[in-house]
Amino acid sequence: MAEGSGPVSLLKRVLLKPLVAPGFAETISAITDTRASIFMLHRFPVPELGVSGHDLTALRRNLAHLRKKRYDLISLEELFRKLREGEPLKRAVAFTIDDGYFDHAQVGAPLFAEFDCPATIFVATGFLDGKTWFWWDKLRYIFERSKRTELKARLEAEEIRYRLDSAESRSTCCYDLNVRCQNAKEADRLECILELSKQADVELPSTPPPRFAPMSWDQARNLERQGISFGPRHTVTHPVLSTAPDDQAEFEIAESWRRLSAEVSRPVPVFCYPNGRMRDFGERETAAISRLGLWGAVIGTPGRIDPIKFRGSEAERFRVPRFGYLDSLPHLLQYVSGLETFKDRFRGVPA
Repeated sequence: MAEGSGPVSLLKRVLLKPLVAPGFAETISAITDTRASIFMLHRFPVPELGVSGHDLTALRRNLAHLRKKRYDLISLEELFRKLREGEPLKRAVAFTIDDGYFDHAQVGAPLFAEFDCPATIFVATGFLDGKTWFWWDKLRYIFERSKRTELKARLEAEEIRYRLDSAESRSTCCYDLNVRCQNAKEADRLECILELSKQADVELPSTPPPRFAPMSWDQARNLERQGISFGPRHTVTHPVLSTAPDDQAEFEIAESWRRLSAEVSRPVPVFCYPNGRMRDFGERETAAISRLGLWGAVIGTPGRIDPIKFRGSEAERFRVPRFGYLDSLPHLLQYVSGLETFKDRFRGVPA
């Protein structure tokens, strides 16, 4: 989201600065044969509710630059269609927004509309149905609201002690447990959060507090009429699928597509894995997605989209990479030009 600070980040920004020079990024993209890039965004700022997110001024600047330089701002569905049918792609850029929070509808979508730029919002259907809220938001709620100065979290067989003596330490501790929970089994993660709330003397509401709330299905349908599309993101309740039992994984994938199809007029037939790391899904999940007739799936790992590999390998269609969106224009151009991919090749990072 925001640009980094410190000497390393400053040096990196200086080295990337030539990318904004006229014609430079376009020349690099021709050399690297970069035909398409997908970006993922998350939240948009609503200061009165304490919601932070992508810098709106920077996002406007970046979209304006992409328009001015004639990048092909394309919908995710159209991108996948061209990949499937072998149609040429040239400097195509697709934007996705993950989770389905209220600020996506109120803040993010109108901004993309200003530039006639398509965007696909991946939603967790149970979240929009009002049946659940996200486990990482529950962790944040607990760490922020507890009056205790020390908490002990139990995750599987491990006990982790957290000292909460400042706002910064609460944020750091919350992040640490978030990462640990991502790698835990689904049942253990949910039990950890429940027990932590009891120890912290923080009652978790049955519905999310305003800053953690979803958009409504009515808002989703209205956004569809404005050019925003929707895909099955994070299933129904957002488990890490690889940690869930077989019956739950099957239900989460199939039910999320069913509910989305029932609520919006043209759901995007592309799945998005919860968390989106390579370790968070496997053959079980891709088989379930394939049985639904979906075109493929996107992940949360950065990388180059290779049309030849996409058409030649079924596995590639279910692990299409996305770049995390950064507010910095040079960083954005680093990805759409293919410079980042070129650097990975030079460093010997496998494609």
